[in-house]
Amino acid sequence: MKIAGIILAGGKGTRIRSHNVNKVSLSFVGKPLIRYGVELFKGIVEPIVVVVGAYSHSVKEVLQNNNVQYAYQKKRLGTGHATKVGLESLNGSLNPYLVLIGYGDHMMFYKKDTVKRLIKSHLLHKAALSLITTVHANPDELAWGRVIRNKNHYIVDNIEQKDATAEERKITELNAGFYCFDYEFLKKNIGKIKKSPVSGEYYINALIHIANEQSKKVVGLKVPFKEVGIGINRLPELQASQNIYIHKRS
Repeated sequence: MKIAGIILAGGKGTRIRSHNVNKVSLSFVGKPLIRYGVELFKGIVEPIVVVVGAYSHSVKEVLQNNNVQYAYQKKRLGTGHATKVGLESLNGSLNPYLVLIGYGDHMMFYKKDTVKRLIKSHLLHKAALSLITTVHANPDELAWGRVIRNKNHYIVDNIEQKDATAEERKITELNAGFYCFDYEFLKKNIGKIKKSPVSGEYYINALIHIANEQSKKVVGLKVPFKEVGIGINRLPELQASQNIYIHKRS
């Protein structure tokens, strides 16, 4: 079974102020952030597509001697758009059965075993898409999307914190931002994502709603927070994330 992997690494990283280098090329416990994602995917997916954009030279520099292919995102229009760019670069490959998608600044904590469990769960449930979720006692602290499940435990929606009601904000199960897609579903629906009226961007998690509109299954694999960690948007998060990572290993 052919599985492709896409790592999203095109963002400018304005909030981290990384000065002429992409944030995924910054060091994280002695290794560039992006290399964790590439190493996680090795042996599981083929090909590994890295979507680059801002300061792409810095990403390519730290991935020298790694067997990856690049897709260039000319305009940074969100995770949904970046996924579309990565998907288009797969057109020359034999059509994969599944596509794994992760964020270049948030793949340091995952284990290969977790990824394999996600794939197994996805196939078992014959899902259109599956995602890793986690539980956090103080969800407002992370400001991640809240996961809404139905009585059969399938995911029916992902509510962003800024859009959540007071009651929805109390939900402690969160979308960790790591996905497994049925390739045909992704290919047919990536163009259906609507632009956010607030940011003008296209978000990958909109596909959760699209799948439910089509009566397709969306599965969530819940894993402990220590196996997810936090992504990197600002410099304090880079240090905080490294502290969590080091503590987890000790």
